Amino acid sequence: MARSPEFDRTKVLEAAMKLFWARGYTATSLPGLLETMAIARSSFYASFGTKRKLFIECLELFGERTLAMIKFDAKTLPSTALPRAFFEATVLGVSLRKSKQGCLLVNTVLELADVDPELNQLATQKLNTIENTFAVAFKQAQHRGELEKTYNPEELASLVMTVNFGLRVQSRQQLSQQSMKPIIENSLSMLGLAA
Repeated sequence: MARSPEFDRTKVLEAAMKLFWARGYTATSLPGLLETMAIARSSFYASFGTKRKLFIECLELFGERTLAMIKFDAKTLPSTALPRAFFEATVLGVSLRKSKQGCLLVNTVLELADVDPELNQLATQKLNTIENTFAVAFKQAQHRGELEKTYNPEELASLVMTVNFGLRVQSRQQLSQQSMKPIIENSLSMLGLAA
């Protein structure tokens, strides 16, 4: 009979996700993961297999949490207010340290685009799911008369995600949250999504 791991899997997975988020996939070493996760090498291999498999779980977790946040906001906010709530929660409403780390999904696309097509594709799929969630919300906004019919919901969602990419790159370049606030406001205004 196999022994069950003597650690909280969710807790150690979150610790690993934060390390990958701060350092990137390539720069994160196995010894660094073991120290951050506070588990033994044998437990790591028994529970996660490889660094790559662990990273896939971390991308899944990050994507699920981001999507859950947007879906929660979609239940309580007008659809046209979702992008503002998203940027406030993920860019402006987080610690400066976390803001400067960017987004794990965007970071992965940038880091691994030409290095690991499979991991790049997984991160891209997660970002596409978020984009599709915005598109569905914008369609619903049109049905309720909150958004003009002249807008294409899919194109609008794509533009919101393009702004998201730009903000994440800017944050990695150490642009302050205060400097990003007018970028967000102007972008939303140009997209017709200003408050």
